[in-house]
Amino acid sequence: MRAPIDALVRRYARGQARDVAPWIVGRRVLDLGAGEGYVADVLRGPDRLVYGVDVGAFQRARIRYTVYDGAHLPFADDVFDTTLLLLVLHHCAQPEAMLDEALRVTRQRLIVTESVHRNRRDLFWLRLLDARLNRFRHGGGMPPPTHFRPPRDWATLFASRDLRPAAIRWLGSPLERLVHHPVLWALTVPPAAERPRADGARGGRPG
Repeated sequence: MRAPIDALVRRYARGQARDVAPWIVGRRVLDLGAGEGYVADVLRGPDRLVYGVDVGAFQRARIRYTVYDGAHLPFADDVFDTTLLLLVLHHCAQPEAMLDEALRVTRQRLIVTESVHRNRRDLFWLRLLDARLNRFRHGGGMPPPTHFRPPRDWATLFASRDLRPAAIRWLGSPLERLVHHPVLWALTVPPAAERPRADGARGGRPG
């Protein structure tokens, strides 16, 4: 990765970590779609284990990191207290399936951030800037953005999984919001007995 892009990604990751930290619950945290691992690196500590997982070997930070197939997480059910999906779902060919797999491994809290659009101009800038930035990350290995949505559509998806918002926050500076509109949802995961379950646990407890 080019040094200026890496410095930009590191700085943005520190901001992401600050944004999500107040809403994390529990000791075991999964950063799903961790990229370089910079957010996980900021969040980990003596009282918090943070694991990164992504579809490629994008890791640059010294964290516990797993590469997976993009469909089935190699972890048992309910093994993490909190799972982060930070600017991830719009890169997924099937965001609903990704969300369901994240829920399978999560006991208490799901934290989602997404770039949203309110009109055609927003969508134009999102597609242009996201594609150009990610072209320089991971050797072009990151899946292209396919599912930018307005905030009400994400909220409808979360409600369909009985996810209750503990907080909803617009993120970013006024300058950033001229072209990029990130929103944070801190979502309370319903008890396991009240959720649809996958057929059997996959994988095991992370090391």
